[in-house]
Amino acid sequence: MMEIYEMRDGRLSKTDQYKPDTWINMINPTKEEIDYVQRSLQIDREAITAALDDEEGSRTEINQKYMLILIDAPTREWRNSREEFTTYPLSITVTENAIVTVSLQEMFALTNITAGKNKNINTVNVGNRNRFVLQILFRVAMTYQADLKYIEVKRMAIEESIRKATRRDDLFELHELESNLVYFKTSLSVNSSVIERLGKMPRFLSCPEDRDLVDDVIVETNQALEMTMTYSQIIKGTRQLVEADLNNSLAIVMRFLTSITLIIAIPTMIASFYGMNVPLPGMEFQYMYIFLLVLMAVLCIVSIWHLKRRGLWR
Repeated sequence: MMEIYEMRDGRLSKTDQYKPDTWINMINPTKEEIDYVQRSLQIDREAITAALDDEEGSRTEINQKYMLILIDAPTREWRNSREEFTTYPLSITVTENAIVTVSLQEMFALTNITAGKNKNINTVNVGNRNRFVLQILFRVAMTYQADLKYIEVKRMAIEESIRKATRRDDLFELHELESNLVYFKTSLSVNSSVIERLGKMPRFLSCPEDRDLVDDVIVETNQALEMTMTYSQIIKGTRQLVEADLNNSLAIVMRFLTSITLIIAIPTMIASFYGMNVPLPGMEFQYMYIFLLVLMAVLCIVSIWHLKRRGLWR
């Protein structure tokens, strides 16, 4: 899918064809769309297809005709019948006349810009390409923070659930959240290095406002990285709590079953003795079976009382 935006009355507006000062947003583009952008901008094909490899690492490349910025941006996907968080490469190619963004999945950071949700950043302007790139990077950092807060909400919900009853599904869900944070930590660490490298390029920062904006991007990215590390430790502790609770529940069940086995062994032993085909005391007594039943019940009650005193019966 390919969408082209231009500035119209101070706002982003879709257009049907490429023209100077436009933003081309490509999501899992087709070969025809890649060829069209390559012909229109006269840039290397690798600059457009770099983000189509989900294993591609974050980096910056400077060419005479363009500058490529490749970072990891957060998105969501369905895994194991539930919505999970992950990261995919996002390439931002800056040319003399346009900006091209390419990704394999739809990025919330970009959809927020196209929808006009640009809170906490200046009004977007595709004509000011360097600042527009910084605004995209800012939105990526803010999306990381929003997803991290949602992960923390899910963790708190799981923690509240295990107070009532611990389930194996809670343990698996915590493992998924922990895996998501590993992706976030790796991606944010590399993104931070790329953004700091951009902040050291004089040609990229043309005015003090851009300097302030890149500082904001660095701060928000580092804050997202710190949140990731903190939440990772918290989720690790919660997962260990769930594991300990599951083990404790298993120990309680096994202890109870062992106690039941001991209690049942008493009437079983007595009945086994008097079920043998040999002479035993009291066999001639008419009501011997009543005496045996009462004896079994008394012994069982005494045994249960003794186990309770020692904390072996629940």
